[in-house]
Amino acid sequence: MKFRFKSVVALVPLLIALGCAATVPPPAAVAMPAREAAIERWADNHPEASTELGNWVKNHPQAARKFFEWDSTHPERSKLFVTWAITHAGEGIDVFVAKHPGWPLFDEIMERHRPAAQAFIAWSRRHPQAAEALMNHPGGLHWAGNHLYRSYWDMKAP
Repeated sequence: MKFRFKSVVALVPLLIALGCAATVPPPAAVAMPAREAAIERWADNHPEASTELGNWVKNHPQAARKFFEWDSTHPERSKLFVTWAITHAGEGIDVFVAKHPGWPLFDEIMERHRPAAQAFIAWSRRHPQAAEALMNHPGGLHWAGNHLYRSYWDMKAP
């Protein structure tokens, strides 16, 4: 009797471990989140949005420069701004500004480049997947400014 009890006690942890292992799918079967496309492919993956963003840069070169700079120093805030623009389609820019006072560079953009900021919000809302894909790369907007649109705003620098 004692032998049988010790055997069962010894087997319980093994059975528990095997039972848990049986409920966990093997690593190959685990669904992995889709990898974010490489930033270098963003314009190819979103050609219409890329063209429109380029037109925005051409039309607002000084504001674009500020947006790119802001994204390079505060990527989490710029992503929050784009996410807000997409998820709050019925709200104007003043709602966001009122909820986020005292943001360096952003306050300057809002003060000096409000029409450009509103146009950027409109772009984000027209191309939500492209905007999110760009902002899912920390500093993605900054990267795009330097690699895709630099010639647009570099020539018109103040």
